[in-house]
This record gives sequence, structure tokens and C-alpha cells, in this order.
Amino acid sequence: MKYIKKIPPTDSDFSNMLISTGWKKIKEPSNLNEAILQSIPFMIINGIIFMVIAYFIYPPIEEFINSKNSISITLKINIMTLIYIAITFLFMTIHEFIHAYFIPNFLKSDKTYWGINMLFGFVCTTEKIKKSRYIIISIMPFILLSIIFPLILSTFGLLNEFILFLCLLNAMGSCVDCLNIWIILRQAPNGSYIVNNGGETYYK
Repeated sequence: MKYIKKIPPTDSDFSNMLISTGWKKIKEPSNLNEAILQSIPFMIINGIIFMVIAYFIYPPIEEFINSKNSISITLKINIMTLIYIAITFLFMTIHEFIHAYFIPNFLKSDKTYWGINMLFGFVCTTEKIKKSRYIIISIMPFILLSIIFPLILSTFGLLNEFILFLCLLNAMGSCVDCLNIWIILRQAPNGSYIVNNGGETYYK
């Protein structure tokens, strides 16, 4: 796995090579903004799934819903605010490295890259990945960070509002991953392989 400063763009030569060797291009959003827009339904669904789980594992949520108290939000910028922002950034970065962990031989791969920009960490790969593994790679950050993680913390009484916020943010932020899964499930045959090339995806 190699470090890079920014997400690599689509390599047109690589795309031509894939097409010439029988790979077929997936029909998908042409850019990130379009992908985010199309993934809004998954954002809502993921948020609802997490909040249902949170309702049952964190009693204060049920108490708040049943109360008639109004919501009051006060924003204060201090050292703790900066710490919370840093933890949020770290949580989002962990999301990306969970993706990487499930890429076969990711540490030894010279086609897998990671980096950190001003807003978030990222992981990308041009490795040929089986469809079933691709789906696992895409869904695991949602399952581990927004379902299993809060369940474990709840068991030990360590769950709090800030952690719930992080888990909700991760659940809703996994919407593009879920959109990708939906697209792959609909277009790529079972047993096929998937390859990413910048903003393009191919199957064979």
C-alpha cells in the first residue's frame, strides 16, 4: 500500500486497456457530487437503521423522545471543541482504513493507495477484486463502526451522546458505499471481478 497526496484521476490508457481485454464499464454517477445526490435515499435508510439500534441500546434516547423538552443547541469554541473535531476526523479516517483492511493483501499491494487531505482520509485500489469481496469491502465500515462498535460499548456501559453522533455520522456517510453496492449488485454478474480506475468502475 502506497501513500499519495490526492485521489488519482481516471487513467484513460488503463480504461482503454480494460475495454480492449473484455472488461465492461459500470453505469454509475460521473462525479462525487452526483453520487452523493443519488445516495441520499441510502443516507436516510442508514440513519434510520442506526437510530432504531440506538433507541434500544441507549435508554436516554427513549427518555428524550418521550419527554416534552425542547431541543437547545449551544455552540462553544474551546479546546474540547477542537478535540471533538479531531476525533471526528480520526473516526472518518478509520472508516477508510477498514475499507483497506478487507482488500486482499492490501499491505503488500502496489495498486492500493491511501492518503489524507484537508477534509478526510481516503483509500483506493486498482486491484482486481471479486464481486463478493468488493461488497464486503464496501459495507464493512458501516457494519463495524455503526452497528458492532456501539453494541460493544453499550454492553460495557461506555456509550455516550458523542459516540452516538460519530456512529450516526458514519452510518449516513456510508451512503455512497451503499449506492456502489446497489449498482454492483444490479450490473455485475455473480462471480465477476471488479476494477476501479479513478471515477470509473469495470467488471468482467
